Amino acid sequence: INYLLEVPLIYNLSQVILAPGANKKITLEIKRILNSLPIATKYLDVGCGPKSYLWQVGIEPTGLDISKNYIDEFNKISKTSGIIGSADSIPLDNEAFDSIWSFGLFHHISDNIVKLALNEMLRICQVGGCIIIFDAVLPKSFLFRPLAWLIRKADRGRYMRTEIELLALIPDDYSMISKERITYSYNGLEALVIIIQK
Repeated sequence: INYLLEVPLIYNLSQVILAPGANKKITLEIKRILNSLPIATKYLDVGCGPKSYLWQVGIEPTGLDISKNYIDEFNKISKTSGIIGSADSIPLDNEAFDSIWSFGLFHHISDNIVKLALNEMLRICQVGGCIIIFDAVLPKSFLFRPLAWLIRKADRGRYMRTEIELLALIPDDYSMISKERITYSYNGLEALVIIIQK
């Protein structure tokens, strides 16, 4: 099934089926976050996939993804460019961006790689810039969100974490300016939104 999800059309379709209403809710969340942060000029979407959520609010970020298929699709649509690369070794200069975003990446990578990716994001972030992490978390209880729990357990991401487990990966010396747990789909899928300032 992972091979099938490398096909952008199938990936996009799976998002619509498994997370109904997510595009609308994530777009509203992005707008809320943008209104709370200083205006940025250079955006990067780490683990962008075949399309960036930032497009939905009129932002054209540079995209970074390890999948050539996804970057090829990204580059067909984007006014900016997509780069093939890994989050734990980002092929960009220090302080190259002032707004770095990541949507749904961390539950696909191990704890060690998450820590390396965070260090890389911090390295390429300008002083005063922000890193925004939007990642899936397990429901607090199977009883209250059984469908969301089952979808999370079946997710191809091998590292689906609880909120506590995800927060534990953020180093204590990082300047975390906010964290918020949100429900972003009609079937109860939840994510943690973490904002770190350099």
